[in-house]
Amino acid sequence: MNKKHYSGRLHALISCLLAVTMIIGLFPAFTAQAAQEGAYYDPAEHWQSAGNRVDELDMNAIVTDEIMNCAVCGKPTLVHVFRVPEYTRSGQTALNHGVLYSDGTMIDGVNHGNVDAGVPGVNATYTGYHWTKNVCTVCGTVNCLVQNDYGFGKNVYNLYDCAAGFEVPFSKSTVTPYNSQYHTVTTKAGEYCQFCFGTHATTTSQLVPHNFEQQIDPQIGNNRFVVCSTCKDCGYDTDAVITAKTVIASYYGMAD
Repeated sequence: MNKKHYSGRLHALISCLLAVTMIIGLFPAFTAQAAQEGAYYDPAEHWQSAGNRVDELDMNAIVTDEIMNCAVCGKPTLVHVFRVPEYTRSGQTALNHGVLYSDGTMIDGVNHGNVDAGVPGVNATYTGYHWTKNVCTVCGTVNCLVQNDYGFGKNVYNLYDCAAGFEVPFSKSTVTPYNSQYHTVTTKAGEYCQFCFGTHATTTSQLVPHNFEQQIDPQIGNNRFVVCSTCKDCGYDTDAVITAKTVIASYYGMAD
């Protein structure tokens, strides 16, 4: 009897441990997925301008921390990596006419050209390339990865291709009230580079009837009911007052 008793307890304990382990194992997946979905935003919608070219790129950069081989330290170190989508007035990357660095220096490291810079959403569009630089957190060297590169130790950005393999599809919608019957659903969908968040997308809008949810506030003291209607999608509110009917028994005489 004792052996069966302890065996039953052991089986129950093992079952509990397995269940807890499975539940805990699910949390990282949910957390990673939520972080990935919530992290995206279009830099063009939040662009900040500055008088200095590098300062402007710094303010609008996506910054990540990555382990890379620093050419100065001579070993793998933690490196801050800055990436910014390239926006030009022509819509074509500056690399097409030989410009490789954000100060206009060309591929040969000597001559200078036009970076064709502009303000996204105003007079410039995303080219499918991005500006990038890196900073070693140990020695502080800017562009610390390749010692023979023109950018080594110099505070400039280099141009890199946002390859098709880096693109992530997305779709997001916003809902805003239009009138008492409809709200506007605006959907932005396309693809973005998972490194710099440069976005190729189209935007569509349509009118959709409100999805009202009603709540009734009985105000018996005032002989009325207030019906509160709220759209569950856009938050549009409207109220209607309904007068309560009263019945008076055994009354004879004038009535207004």
